[in-house]
Amino acid sequence: MPIMTKMRDNMPVILIGLVIMFVVMIVFEWGMDYLGIRSGRHDYVGMIDGKKITYQEFSDLVKRAAENEKKQSGQEPDDNAYRQIRDQVWNSLVASTLVDKETKQAGITVSDQELIDWVKGENPPEFLMQQFRDSTGRFNRAMYDQTINDPKNKDIMIQVETGLRQQRLSEKMQSLIFASVRVTPGEIQQRFEDQNTKLDAQYALFDPNRYFPDSVVSVTDEDVRKYYTENQEDFKAKATRKMKYVLFSDQPSARDTQDVIVEANNILQQVKAGIVFLEIQKSYSENPPAPAFFKHGQLSQEKEKAVFAASVGSVVGPLNDNDGYHVIKIVEEKKGTEVFVRARHILLRSAGNDESAVIKQANDLIARARRGEDFGALAKQYSTEPGAAASGGDLGWFGKGRMVKPFEDVALKGRPGQILGPVKTQYGIHIIKIEGRDDREVKLADITLPVKASSQTKDDAFQRAQDFVYVAKDGKFEKDAEGLNLTVKETVPFQKGPSIPGIGANESVIKFAFDKDLGDISDAFQVNGGVAVFKISEVKKEGVRPFEEVKDFLKPRAMRNKKMAMMKDIVGKQRSAINDTLDLSSLAAVDGRITVQATGQFGPNAGIPAIGRDNAFLGVALTLPVGKISQPVEGGRGYYLIKLLSKTPFDSASYNSQRNMLAAQMLQEKKQRIIADWLEKLKAKSDIEDLRDMFYR
Repeated sequence: MPIMTKMRDNMPVILIGLVIMFVVMIVFEWGMDYLGIRSGRHDYVGMIDGKKITYQEFSDLVKRAAENEKKQSGQEPDDNAYRQIRDQVWNSLVASTLVDKETKQAGITVSDQELIDWVKGENPPEFLMQQFRDSTGRFNRAMYDQTINDPKNKDIMIQVETGLRQQRLSEKMQSLIFASVRVTPGEIQQRFEDQNTKLDAQYALFDPNRYFPDSVVSVTDEDVRKYYTENQEDFKAKATRKMKYVLFSDQPSARDTQDVIVEANNILQQVKAGIVFLEIQKSYSENPPAPAFFKHGQLSQEKEKAVFAASVGSVVGPLNDNDGYHVIKIVEEKKGTEVFVRARHILLRSAGNDESAVIKQANDLIARARRGEDFGALAKQYSTEPGAAASGGDLGWFGKGRMVKPFEDVALKGRPGQILGPVKTQYGIHIIKIEGRDDREVKLADITLPVKASSQTKDDAFQRAQDFVYVAKDGKFEKDAEGLNLTVKETVPFQKGPSIPGIGANESVIKFAFDKDLGDISDAFQVNGGVAVFKISEVKKEGVRPFEEVKDFLKPRAMRNKKMAMMKDIVGKQRSAINDTLDLSSLAAVDGRITVQATGQFGPNAGIPAIGRDNAFLGVALTLPVGKISQPVEGGRGYYLIKLLSKTPFDSASYNSQRNMLAAQMLQEKKQRIIADWLEKLKAKSDIEDLRDMFYR
């Protein structure tokens, strides 16, 4: 029992940790400070229906959420991650505050006796019970009772009580919201059928454009106006905004890069001074990668060139790579099981050309290279391989399985300095020069130094943006930007939502766009890639789009409307003249304007082969008896006559085996939708003031 004894000795610490975790969990179940703090006029970051959310309260929650994020990812959250965390914390606080208010208004309470009965009853809270389970999962009730009744744990249990009370209140509130949520047998059966039904149909398509060319259909201005009036639902639009903006980059500066290079050289000096490389590596990473073996072709060209040319025990760097600068120690070297070569090549395209002439050209180039002409220069001049002009035909290191077989068979047998070819592949005729051959593998310990923007770089970008705000507030946004050689960009029209195309997710920017008016200029906002200043360049309110705005594409719609009306009579007469035994293909034989096809199998939740998603077609097919031909169906491409060829029969046994699972799944889906809708309605009717921009960039 030593594990349980240790747990009992540490129980106050464990319970304190549980309380912190539990309260945070309750807050976030209903919906997560950084160095970018701005001075503000208030000590609170927002008001939610009159309740102040203090800066300290908010930043503590952000800090806990950031620590949790770091534990999960193993990395410190960057600026963008912190912004997202602050948004998540705020949204969760809004939700939990509004829920608490609704809970009180509904008269929901939890008595002390309820909590006592719960904690001391037969089924205590699971989050407490799990602390008293041994390795086999057995719950030690005696130790549990002893711990919760120990007077030394009284203060801790009071905190536990607070968390449990909040949980019980939440459960009761949700029970009230979900009281009327039901899943009917009909809904369950429909879900089952949607997932398991397969249909196969034949259809005849009557395309009005094949019967009535545009030249024979007259559409007047009155027709267009009438179509607009009768179909205004089609032209309803949500509120949109467009914004012009200038971006002040906060990406790493030349000075930031130089600072990293200096740091890398400091590491080299420490190594020379005798400090063990692996100890230095630990100081730069909490979880440094263990030394590992690498083959040719597994490293970037710069790393590969440096480490394979160095001796065991040496340290190379600084090496610039995609993820920053590297200082690398060659720990060990061994003979590998694979042979690798480094090669250059010249590719001459043979497709569409006289192959004998291409081979002759290849042999001429081989002779020139063997006489000592620079192979890379020849590749730049003659190779048709994309990128050859810049690389001189360099393919780097490769082993078996990396190249097409005829090329590989020749190259892997070559020796350094050899000129090989001509080699024919599906890409053309190749000339190959072997630059190196090696079968070594090297074990490396690597210190990575990412190049990140310094606080000074970020502050400089923010200050430049603030200076521009001050200058541009006079309303000469574009002119002032031009005078400062700044590029003015403009977003596409966007709706109120989680993100802005080209800008990304940023609640502060979206709030500015929809709270302010046309021509208003924003403060400086931190966005992906830097700091931006925005000007609202277009405001469109929610409602039906004006006739003048949509009239250009109304005429084709009005014309199609007329054609479909004319088509309806023709299809109706065709249907009246046939019976259900008819193969619809016979219609196409009589009238070449009719298209007849079979769909093949399709389900209710998938597109119909060769048709796509057409709800009218699908709705009729689902209700049509097998072997019957439908009445005319107005679809997206024209009118259809549909003949159902087959339909999966209802499988009662399978339905009965899946019914309970489907019911539970659908009930959970309904609850999620209802709680989300309920929270959105609470937010819409509440007075919420978000002042976070006064504290954070």
